[in-house]
Amino acid sequence: MAMIMICCPTTGRDVSTGIETPDGEQLPLVKANMVCPACGRLHSWTKNEAWLANSGDQYRAATVH
Repeated sequence: MAMIMICCPTTGRDVSTGIETPDGEQLPLVKANMVCPACGRLHSWTKNEAWLANSGDQYRAATVH
């Protein structure tokens, strides 16, 4: 599984959306919203602005509370 990532428009940091998928091509082209772990703001994104992190292990630990 891979973690879906976006770039925080406020900080410029790569952040996890908290969504894992085996294939990003399967995602529909719709807007999704997330509270950004880097800046705390609400960001909208689509699969066109996202990419997959190989395993997501380094980001998964940061999203588990």
